[in-house]
Amino acid sequence: MNNSLKELSNNFKKYNLGCGTDFYPGFLNIGFWQNLVDGAIYQDLNGTKGTYMLNYDLRNGIPADDNSLDLVYHSHLLEHLSYLDGISFMKECYRVLAPGARMRVLVPDLEIWINAYVNKNRFFFEEYRKVLDPEIYVSNASIFMGMLHNHEHKCGYDFDSLTWLVEHVGFVDVKRTLYADSTIEDIHIIEHMKPLRIMETLCLECIKPKL
Repeated sequence: MNNSLKELSNNFKKYNLGCGTDFYPGFLNIGFWQNLVDGAIYQDLNGTKGTYMLNYDLRNGIPADDNSLDLVYHSHLLEHLSYLDGISFMKECYRVLAPGARMRVLVPDLEIWINAYVNKNRFFFEEYRKVLDPEIYVSNASIFMGMLHNHEHKCGYDFDSLTWLVEHVGFVDVKRTLYADSTIEDIHIIEHMKPLRIMETLCLECIKPKL
């Protein structure tokens, strides 16, 4: 980690990884956009005042010292990594968190999607069809595959597989929560009321054990 990134990381104890266009005050929001300068820091993007976004490729690791963060948050990021890359990424999350600190993870719930498909839940698929091309995404199977591949998803998780993953890298006290339900400050602001996101999301929190 170069000196400028090290100095920046020392100013934040909460990271929002794979932030996309969601920038939260009090967090170092990290995303990666090809049209922005690699390693550059941007303030108040999208008019979200008091926020900082670091344009950084997380495949190079998380830019933070060992045992230095109080909170790692990532929403709908993990599924964009392969299974093996996801394990490596979770090891990085564990490395940077301080003992006793928390990670909150949100991913599409594979069990919800599979149950909707098996039970022919047309309402579920019609809601997702609205954000695809309704002329060509007609069947439940095509909508399912469209939501996977059009968004470059590489892996899927249910509660059991995600729990195994976080425990495998060392996390403890694994808990499933509802969307926008957490002891994290301002969680209702962080997790906006987006109907599709609420309908499909698996939320999990865990702790890095104290020494």
